[in-house]
Amino acid sequence: MNFFNKLQTVLEKVVGPFATMVANSKYIKALTEGFMYTMPITLGVAVIAVLSNLPIDPWVDFLNSTGLYTVGQEVISLTLSLLAIYVVGAIGYCFTRNEGEQGIIGAVMSTAAFIILMPIQTFTNEAGSSVSALATNYMGSDGIFLALILGLLIPRLYCFLMSKNLKLKLPDSVPPMVSMSLAPTFVAMIIFTLVLALKWACTFTPNGNVFNVVSTFIGQPISYFGASPISLIIVFSLMNLIWFFGIHPNAILMPYMPVLMMASMANTEAFLAGETMPYLIFGILGACVQIGGAGNTLGLCIATLFAKSEKYKAMRKLVIPANIFNINEPIIFGFPIMLNPLYVIPMVFSPAASGLVAWALIGILPISFNPTISMPWVTPGFITVFFQGGVFMLLLWLISLAIHFVMYLPFFLIDDNNALKQEQELKAK
Repeated sequence: MNFFNKLQTVLEKVVGPFATMVANSKYIKALTEGFMYTMPITLGVAVIAVLSNLPIDPWVDFLNSTGLYTVGQEVISLTLSLLAIYVVGAIGYCFTRNEGEQGIIGAVMSTAAFIILMPIQTFTNEAGSSVSALATNYMGSDGIFLALILGLLIPRLYCFLMSKNLKLKLPDSVPPMVSMSLAPTFVAMIIFTLVLALKWACTFTPNGNVFNVVSTFIGQPISYFGASPISLIIVFSLMNLIWFFGIHPNAILMPYMPVLMMASMANTEAFLAGETMPYLIFGILGACVQIGGAGNTLGLCIATLFAKSEKYKAMRKLVIPANIFNINEPIIFGFPIMLNPLYVIPMVFSPAASGLVAWALIGILPISFNPTISMPWVTPGFITVFFQGGVFMLLLWLISLAIHFVMYLPFFLIDDNNALKQEQELKAK
C-alpha cells in the first residue's frame, strides 16, 4: 500500500467517524442553523455599511450634513455589535424545535437567561443623576462564547425538564394557545432559579460575573490559539485535506465558527469605536486562504483557459462561471479533484502559500479594512474584498488568486495533456 492509500485509510478511520459525529450532532446542528438564522441581520445591514462608508467626498459630506452617517453607524452598532444576543436566541430556537418542543419558548428563555447574567452597571451622568445600564460589550464579542453555551444549555435543560412531565396542566376548557404558553411555568421557575444561583456564585469569583469567567477560562485561550493567522492557515489547509479525501470540510469548519464569529465581532466593535482592530490580519487573511470555495478552485478554473483537450475546453465553460460565484461542486466532482492524486499538492497547500504571502503583504499594503461589510456567499470574491478593503485589498486578493493559479497550472497541464492523448488515441482508432 503506497503512502497515498495509507493516508486515505488513516483519515477515513480517524476523521471519518468524527465527521459523522459532527454531522449527526444535535448541538452542532443547532449551532449551524442558529448562525444561518442571523444572516438576515448581517446581510441586511451590509448595504447600510457599504453606503455609509463609500469614500466619495461629496457623498460623505452629504451624509454628515444630514445626520445620516450618525444614524447609519447606530444601525450598524445595534446589529453587528450586538450579535451575541441574536445568536443565543436563534440557537435556542433551533435546538428546542429540533427536540420537538416549542422553539419560541427555547429562544425566549435562552435570551432571558443571557440578559439576566449581564451585570448591571451604575454611573452618574453629567446632570448628576444615577443611571443603570447594561454594557453592550457583553452583547458582542465579549459575550459570544457564553451565548453559544446558553443557546445550547438552556434549551437542553428545558427539554429535559419538560420530558419529566413538569408541566402546568390546565383544564381542557382553557384555549390551547393559553395552555401551551403556561405549560412551561414550573420549568421556567427552575431554570431561572438556577440562573440566579449561577449569577450569585460568580460574584464571589475574582472575575465578578459569569461573562468574565467564561471569557477568562474559555474565550481567551480559544481566541489566543484559534484567532491567529497561523491557526487560520492550518484550519483551512486541514479542511482542504479532508475534503480531498471526500470528508466534508464542515467537520472542521463548524467547530471553528465561534472563533471566526468572535474575531469578526471584535473587529466590528473596534472599527465602530474608532479603535485598532484586534484581529485585523486575521480578518483580512480570511479572504486570501479560500478563493472560489474549499480547495481554492478558482485558480484551477483559470488554468483551464490553457486547455488543449476538448474535455477541458468544454468543462471550462461550466466551471469558470460557477466558481466565480463560489460554487465549486462542478470542479470538485467533475474533474474530479477529489481523490485525484494529481491535485493533492495544490489543493492542500494553497492556503499556506497564499496565506503566508498575504500575511507578509498586509504589513506593506495600506489596506483600510471595514469588517462591518458582509456579502452573501455567492457574491464574487473580488466584489466583496473591494467593498471591504478597497483597491489594495483587491490587489491582495488577486495576488492570492495568482498564487493558486500558479500552483494548479503545472498539474492541470499534465492532466490536460493526458486527456489530449486519450482523445487523439480515440480518433486514431
